[in-house]
Amino acid sequence: MSRTKNLESVKVSFYKVIPFIILPLVVIGCSETKSDKIPVVPTISIHGEGWADPAAPNFHGIAIRNQGWNIKSCKTCHGDNYDGGTADVSCRTCHTAINGPENCTTCHGGVNNAPPKDVYGNIARSAQGVGAHQIHLLGTSLSSYVDCEQCHTVPGDVYQQGHIDTTNGLTQHVVFNEPLALTVTNEPGTSDYDASLPLFKPTPAFNTQTLKCSGTYCHGNFKNGNQDSVYVPIWNDTTGTGSKCGTCHGDPTQTGAAAALPKTAARGGTHPNSTNCSGCHADVVDANLKIIDPTKHINGKLNVFGQERDF
Repeated sequence: MSRTKNLESVKVSFYKVIPFIILPLVVIGCSETKSDKIPVVPTISIHGEGWADPAAPNFHGIAIRNQGWNIKSCKTCHGDNYDGGTADVSCRTCHTAINGPENCTTCHGGVNNAPPKDVYGNIARSAQGVGAHQIHLLGTSLSSYVDCEQCHTVPGDVYQQGHIDTTNGLTQHVVFNEPLALTVTNEPGTSDYDASLPLFKPTPAFNTQTLKCSGTYCHGNFKNGNQDSVYVPIWNDTTGTGSKCGTCHGDPTQTGAAAALPKTAARGGTHPNSTNCSGCHADVVDANLKIIDPTKHINGKLNVFGQERDF
């Protein structure tokens, strides 16, 4: 009996002690849990750090350029319209223009589809990918605008054959499709035809090495105009030389009316030897040689006494 009682006494003592052993363990366990930070599941990034940062070497724009501008693979995760897809991440959050990442201005342009920026991000006019794009596309105080189609074959979509060409760099696809650069002057049958002068048929070309644009009507290859031997415009020139009257007609070495006067008989042409430009071309230029209507200047026509005609 005494042995049984002793065992029962031990059991009672043991069960009385257990709560005092467990309680500190529970307190310690809770204390440690509360002091730790709540575990955060790491975000899985397939592309790596800096993918959305334009300043980062891993920026997706650089990666896409390095793979020949082909972004079709992006559709696998982001959807055919780049609006989320299986990745549930929309490219259109940043690329808000029509067609999203496939909009022209994603790779070049900003205010419109033409540079700046160019496909390498350059914005300076001295950059060959920028050059005189905006001067041509927006027009100036000297002339009206010309469309992209004048010098390029504009694609119907990004992946149209001939648009993305990684072999020719920045200076491919200058093709002079439209009629302005190709305007023929002194054609037989026109009211101002002169048999003493040849037919002036422009042969426009763009030199990808020198960045010079030659043989175009726009820059002097017309009747009584200056041919390439006088001045050939440089695409990325920033000096303003190309805007001088004498580079297309007249004498670029002169000043005032003498600089603007097209070829007279003394210079191998047939233009009247008069420095009063506004006397005949009052709709285009004033007495101070300022162009007053850019739409009537460098437009493929001769404007004389208020009439526009082929010449």
